[in-house]
Amino acid sequence: MPARNITPRHRYLSGRVATTKVPHAQAFESSLEQDFLLLLEFDRGVHRFASQPITIRWKDGSRQRRYTPDVLVEYTSTMVDRYPHLKPTLFEVKPETILKQDWASLKPKFKAAIHWCREYECRFRIVTERYIRTPYLGNIKFLMQFGNERFRFADRLIQGEAQGALRSVLFDLGRTTPQQLLNTITSDKNRHVELLPYIWHLVRCNAIGVDLNQPLTMQSPIWSLETGTQLAMMMGGKHRTRILQILEANHIKVEQ
Repeated sequence: MPARNITPRHRYLSGRVATTKVPHAQAFESSLEQDFLLLLEFDRGVHRFASQPITIRWKDGSRQRRYTPDVLVEYTSTMVDRYPHLKPTLFEVKPETILKQDWASLKPKFKAAIHWCREYECRFRIVTERYIRTPYLGNIKFLMQFGNERFRFADRLIQGEAQGALRSVLFDLGRTTPQQLLNTITSDKNRHVELLPYIWHLVRCNAIGVDLNQPLTMQSPIWSLETGTQLAMMMGGKHRTRILQILEANHIKVEQ
């Protein structure tokens, strides 16, 4: 349960973001918070996150004060092993104009959050649109539409053939582009239209690599993030044969 309930507002965008990282959708109070939650949902280094997680209380002279940060983020063990300084982090999400305008009233809240985090071995960070609203966010919003649910009603054989062709040919080509990959598989433009969603799906699933800090286009450099051994183990038919031939040419043996 959040430390503070978020109710619908007339002046600001509010709602909930669906997530696979915690059992319940997480609430937001602004479009900037919504965008930040999308970043967290897409970030494979994030184990889980929670909106309005705690309320920090402190005394200002004789007056009791309280402050509820926007989001608490916990990172995966892999990320913590790679970056030992990475601790659970409380985030405040604010537009830069609001930070400047309300700094005098916000500063005591942020100081209280910093003291709380020191006591509980966490971090406190402020994020603005400068960090959140980048080409990376635009790419994530684009890729979110290519999750598993998009292909829920697709024929399994057709889906397997499409992904098999893309994965095996991409592994063979090495670094290429979406357009070149499609052109290598077929010259049929209608087939290109059918295959393209699977390219973006494989990008979202981390099977295809691409620089998400640059706007995605048909000319964006892409590459396989899968090893030949992995592909040979999961594929069948002509696509498996193609992978095995590539591996054999490079003197790599695969257990049959």
